[in-house]
Amino acid sequence: MTITVPASSIRASIVTAILEHFRSSMPIYRAMMSVAADINQAAGPSEADRLGRIMHAAIRCASPQELKTIKDILALMGCEPVNYYDLREKVSVHSTAFRPTCPEDIKRNGFRLFCSMLSIDCIAEADRTFVNQIITRRNLFSPILQELIKIGQQQDGFTESQSQRFIDECTRLFIRPQTAMVSLKEYQKLQTINKVAAQVLVTNSLAFNHLTPSVASVPHAHRQMQQRGIKTIPVWQGPVGKNVILRQTSCLAPPVKLKFPNPDGSFVQQDYQETFIEFEERLAALTRKGRQWFEELFAQGKGRLKLEESDPQYADHYYETMQAALAPFPDDDLLECWRQGLMYFTFEASALPDQATATTAAKASFEQQVESGAIRLVPQLYEDFFGPAATNIFNSNIGLDNVSNVSVTSIDARADFETMLGRKVVDMYDYYDAIEAASREALL
Repeated sequence: MTITVPASSIRASIVTAILEHFRSSMPIYRAMMSVAADINQAAGPSEADRLGRIMHAAIRCASPQELKTIKDILALMGCEPVNYYDLREKVSVHSTAFRPTCPEDIKRNGFRLFCSMLSIDCIAEADRTFVNQIITRRNLFSPILQELIKIGQQQDGFTESQSQRFIDECTRLFIRPQTAMVSLKEYQKLQTINKVAAQVLVTNSLAFNHLTPSVASVPHAHRQMQQRGIKTIPVWQGPVGKNVILRQTSCLAPPVKLKFPNPDGSFVQQDYQETFIEFEERLAALTRKGRQWFEELFAQGKGRLKLEESDPQYADHYYETMQAALAPFPDDDLLECWRQGLMYFTFEASALPDQATATTAAKASFEQQVESGAIRLVPQLYEDFFGPAATNIFNSNIGLDNVSNVSVTSIDARADFETMLGRKVVDMYDYYDAIEAASREALL
């Protein structure tokens, strides 16, 4: 038996199948993918090709058992859990992001999946029994998929025929069914308890609620949507005037019809709103030091906002305020970012004019060669997520204000999550550190 199908190919096939479903079921997705293609083609053929391979999606699970199985499924797609995001103060979930952790594999297919788990601690104690009863009804993973997971783990991959069955089963898992798992009355009760819980538990699936293409310019995509008469979130999210971390923007997709079961076996059909359109623009990765400074400036900017989102002048006020707040960060001076240890890099040898100059450069230290320009600094691309942008987009799209009934904080939050996950998450800073160290070693 020959294991012939690379994980990156399985990843790409699942994403393609779900994207085709979105395009066929929601015409707005066809329009938005056209916007992405136009922006990326304008950035040049090589950039368009690179950006076309980078997408992300999001799912939400309800229990540690579901989380562990998701981890096993994503491992067979070549993805590891990277970073821990405690978003419970805003949206009643804590999360990780599954993605490839090999730069070459990201180049082949850069899909990553942001996976959140409902925190029962965010549910009022009096309501937990009802919520847990609904959680126990969920049966997400078909016997065929469970068997394929075992086979893939034993063989360390799949044959061609096995991979197609795995792709088909995963595609079904990640597409929302037309029938709800709960009755309309139960769904309405869940909404009064916790709106995030209502969305996690409405169907027996791990449906992608968006599938996000990476574009060369989020501000451009934001304007394009507005010019097409599409209602976007009030402002695009992320750094204004600085090319670091990540920018995102989004708008709602039209509601779908969802059938809620009645006790007599009949159904009541209702509009259901969850899916949205999102664009991302991936920028330069920052070190711990750089990230801390940037987030301090970002928070200061948010604190200086004087207008409400409903104000007609809000967008201009927001962009001006945030750009002024972030101005001290020297992202346009790569040498200064390197000197201060603010940004992650890879290194390339610059073309030298003659042999004598090359000989002199070779005798200099690595640091001296960077300072002289003999070694060129190339910022690493940020491959992960930005919590404030994610929660703001979540709230704007779904209308989830004050969704957490309990504000949860714990010094052991990451360790507790890793116990539920069944493994440690990859620290994103270790990932970028390793790439920078390997690049330096290779050049030396």
